[in-house]
Amino acid sequence: MATVTFQEDQPNILTATKVFGYREGRRGWRHMSARKYEEQLDHPSSIQLVTWNLDHTTPYPERRMQTALRHLETYVFKCGEGQDPVACCIMLQEVHKDALAQLLEDDWIKRHFVVTPISASKWPHGYGNVTLVARTVVVVYAGTLNYGYSRVGRSALIVDLKVSSPKANDPQDMVLRMINTHLEPGRPGEAMRRVQLGVVASLLRKKEDVRGGVIAGGMNAVGNDKGRALEFQHNLKDPWTFPDHVESGWTWGEQDTNSFPPARLDKFLYVERRKSYTIDSPRRIGMGLRAQNEEGENIGWVSDHYGLLSRLLVRVR
Repeated sequence: MATVTFQEDQPNILTATKVFGYREGRRGWRHMSARKYEEQLDHPSSIQLVTWNLDHTTPYPERRMQTALRHLETYVFKCGEGQDPVACCIMLQEVHKDALAQLLEDDWIKRHFVVTPISASKWPHGYGNVTLVARTVVVVYAGTLNYGYSRVGRSALIVDLKVSSPKANDPQDMVLRMINTHLEPGRPGEAMRRVQLGVVASLLRKKEDVRGGVIAGGMNAVGNDKGRALEFQHNLKDPWTFPDHVESGWTWGEQDTNSFPPARLDKFLYVERRKSYTIDSPRRIGMGLRAQNEEGENIGWVSDHYGLLSRLLVRVR
């Protein structure tokens, strides 16, 4: 266990965690070490990225999770019957413990993904972050960072993925880090968000471990750090290519009644390391998506947030 510290009395604890894959023969989720598939020679040169806050406060978390997964399977990744999804990493926030149980029972997830975590036992308030990685992508490391400077137990979930340049004759492998996080909420959390984002940004710049990577999730900038002020402070790149006030970028506030105006609270951020990779400008998913009960009646929005879809493309070196 490692400690990343910004104040001696408030350490941010980084702990290695396990990644799990479903094994049909043993009828259960089992630890998947990198050694079990490190002989895989072909690593992807592009990865589809999804971030989606699924709102732990709304009723029917199982039904909402089920609807979100079908949306990802059929609309986002366009998987036919039994078809593998493209190389992808799905980063979910505010996953209710009952929604996690539903996810782990889903046949599409069991066949095609590895997951971390598979238990809500370490979530302080019964909800947390979950990351899913297509089985065609090698996960070389996973970890959880618990922010020391947080009133509500916020954290970040880390997976390091092996990718390769698309150069046919001499492909070069590299490891990129995907960080799934949900920063401190509200105006009172502004100072905490600044520190939290700085901590995870530093984890993308550890040259001995990774070539760079992406921070995805809820940045929650609603105070003086709204817009792009927060990422500018930490020299992070934002792949969104339009001004923040453009409605097509809003990810929250249109499917809920609240005291704040609609805003672009959910983002992909990244560090640029020798231009090894690019990130496409994201587009929204899950807009207008409602869950239904067993009788086919609408029971509410899947989430008060829209999800985001982007693509990471490794450049030819």
